Amino acid sequence: MLHKKMKRTLPVWQAVIAVAVAGAITACSDGSDGPGIQLPDNDFSAPPSDCLWVGPYVKENTGFNFAYPDSGAIYWSAAYRLPEAGAYITLEADFPFSRYMSYNSYREDTSPAQSLTDRNIVPAAGSINPFVEGNSRSDPYRRYVVSILSGQPPAAGEPVESNTLYDATAVAGEQAVLIYRNYVPNMGTDQTGDVGLPRVTLHLPDGSTVQGEEACAALSVGTEPLSIPLVPADIYQFHRDNFEPARNPPVFRATYGIPFLLQCDYRGDCTDNPERNTRFYANADNQYLYSFLNREIAEVTVIRARIPEIPETLEGQEFFSEGELRYWSLCQNEFYSQAVKECLYDEQVTINPDGFFTIVTSKPEDRPDNANGECGVGYLPWTDKGDGFSFIEGRSDDPNSAFLILRNMLPADDFEEAIQNTSVAGDEAEVMGEYLPRASYMSRAEFEGLGCDPYLALPYDAM
Repeated sequence: MLHKKMKRTLPVWQAVIAVAVAGAITACSDGSDGPGIQLPDNDFSAPPSDCLWVGPYVKENTGFNFAYPDSGAIYWSAAYRLPEAGAYITLEADFPFSRYMSYNSYREDTSPAQSLTDRNIVPAAGSINPFVEGNSRSDPYRRYVVSILSGQPPAAGEPVESNTLYDATAVAGEQAVLIYRNYVPNMGTDQTGDVGLPRVTLHLPDGSTVQGEEACAALSVGTEPLSIPLVPADIYQFHRDNFEPARNPPVFRATYGIPFLLQCDYRGDCTDNPERNTRFYANADNQYLYSFLNREIAEVTVIRARIPEIPETLEGQEFFSEGELRYWSLCQNEFYSQAVKECLYDEQVTINPDGFFTIVTSKPEDRPDNANGECGVGYLPWTDKGDGFSFIEGRSDDPNSAFLILRNMLPADDFEEAIQNTSVAGDEAEVMGEYLPRASYMSRAEFEGLGCDPYLALPYDAM
C-alpha cells in the first residue's frame, strides 16, 4: 500500500489539563547541570492561554493555507508586543506526542531569527525530554518551560542560553512573531499531539506576572493570520508572460531566495553565487529543494530518488531514535498563492525494491491507473489553481503550472547528502547524489504502459 499499514493506537498517557495558578516561575536552568525548574507534579503553573496562538495553519483551515505549509505539520503563530522594556514571556507546555516540535522567532522580513528545537529543550525537574535519543516517547512526565526575550539572538559561536529564544525586536512595543510547529502527531492524537498549546506568563520588570487572557491583553496579541509576503503582482505577471520556469526534464534546485529564483528559473541566469536567504516564515531546521512543472509538456510527471533514513514515530513507537534526517517530505504547491495541495512525508512513501521511491503527480482526472500503492507508486494531486495567481484580484491563474517543494529536516552530522550541505547554486547533484530527485514527463498512456511495478522501467540513472 502507499501508506504503510497502521493501527489506530492511543498513546498510553493523555495530557492532564489541570488549571492551577501557582504563581510565577522564579528558577531557571543554566543548561549545565540538568533541569533547574521545579513544577508541581503534573499541574500547570499557568492557565490555558489559547488566546496567544492563531491557527492552526493547515490546508483545511480556510484562510490559513499560505507560506508553503507542509500537510504533515501543524503550525500556530503568535504576534505580540511586550508592554515595556525588561518584560519577557515564558511558555509552559508538555512535549507533544509527535515526531518533532519547535519554536521559531522571525525578523520583520519573515526570515527566521532563531529556533529552539525539541531536542535542545531542558525538561523541568522530574520530567524527561522524549525527543532525546533513547528516551521513552510515552513517559507522562514531559514538562518544560522556555523563555522568550526581546533582542537579537546570539551571533554564531557565542554562548546560547538554555531554553531561551530571542524575538529579534529592538524596542518595547515592536511586534514580535513566533511560530510553534508540531510535525506528525502520533496516530490517535489531536493536532497538538494531545498536550494542548503552550501557556503564557508575562513577566514584568517589577517582578509581577500576568497570565492567561489578561496576559494576552497586556501583550496586545494579534488575532489575525500573519501577513504573507508576495512577489509584487506586476513583477510576477511580467515574468510569467515572458519566461517559462519549467524545464524538460524538471530540475530541482536548492532555495536561495525569490530574487535568485526569478533570475535563474525564469530569466535563465543562474551564474550568481547568492547567499541562502529563505523567508516566508520558513523553519530554520529545514532546507528546501523546489522544481517548477508545466503540464503542457505532458500530463504526468514521475519523480524518483532515495529517501534518507528517518525515525518512524507515527504509530507511537516507544523509543526515539535519530536517523539521517528527522523528517522528509515532497509537496505539491501553488507558487504564487503559496498554498499547498498535498504532501507525502517519509512514512507515507513506499520504497521500491531497488531502494528508490516512485511518485507521480498529475491532475486527478489524468491519474494513471497504476499510480497506486499496489504498484509501488505514490501519488500527489496537481494544484487546484495552477500557480494560484487569482489570489490577487483581477489576475488569472495559470492552471498548467505547479511548484514542488522537497524538505530535509535536521540532518545528522555525518549525513553529507542533505540539502543543508549545498552551498553554491548548481551543486545539488554533486552534494546530494541519489537523494536528489530526478523527474520525467510522460503521457498518462505512456505511464500506464509500464504496467504494475513501473520502477522496473524507470532506473534512476536513466531519468
